[in-house]
Amino acid sequence: MNRNTQTPDSPLRFRVVLVDDEPTARVHLTNRLKSHPEIEIVGEAEDVTSANDLVQTLKPDLIFLDIQMPKKNGFALLPKLENLVPQPAVVFVTAYDEYAIRAFEANALDYLTKPVSPARLAKTILRLSKPTVSETAVPHPVAEAEKRLEAEDLVLLRDKSLSMMVKVGEIAAIEAHGDYTRILLNEGKNLMMKQTLFLWESQLPTDLFAKVSRSLLVNTQSVAKMVRKNLLSWELHLQGSKEPIKLSNLESKRLRAAL
Repeated sequence: MNRNTQTPDSPLRFRVVLVDDEPTARVHLTNRLKSHPEIEIVGEAEDVTSANDLVQTLKPDLIFLDIQMPKKNGFALLPKLENLVPQPAVVFVTAYDEYAIRAFEANALDYLTKPVSPARLAKTILRLSKPTVSETAVPHPVAEAEKRLEAEDLVLLRDKSLSMMVKVGEIAAIEAHGDYTRILLNEGKNLMMKQTLFLWESQLPTDLFAKVSRSLLVNTQSVAKMVRKNLLSWELHLQGSKEPIKLSNLESKRLRAAL
């Protein structure tokens, strides 16, 4: 039963798709979910391609999504969900250890570690019912959290159809562009996200990132060199980046004080 066809007096039912390349993992989670009558498993998939086909057809309320799968990891499915109305909620299922999971708390309705425990799954189902799934959007990158991220924590970066996980310490700098931010990585890559600089600032470790201006955060460990161009401006060169960032005298002073 789809929750959209329920009567006001009927109990909530959530249509669920399981995505995991390991059949035994899907069986394990299925057995755990049998204790929750509000959950109806409507389909299973073993990779991102088959998962997308299934989700587009079935339009589930919730997806239990494995992260580590061959060919494409689970994050590659997220951009494909954006055309669905309402968008299904996502619960990450992961083998990542505790230090990395803190980043996931901001990116999904919830996360579960393998093997899934009955008590932890019960908490997830409870969260599912609090707001309803129809009010829950596809995971949003880096939302407010109770604890700041650390250099070894993983964050989910998304740019249109591209999704990737990187360690916080691999982010070289973040530039504000209105409601968007340009993320510069140590390896020279960059991407644009719909995410404000203010929210990044509230999440990133203060002992690693310096606020150089209202539009720029810099990882002090990623600074290769600073070059004075004239009396009024400097160039900031980051590790792995070919394009320097222009700084004013005041901005360069702030950054040099943080190094």
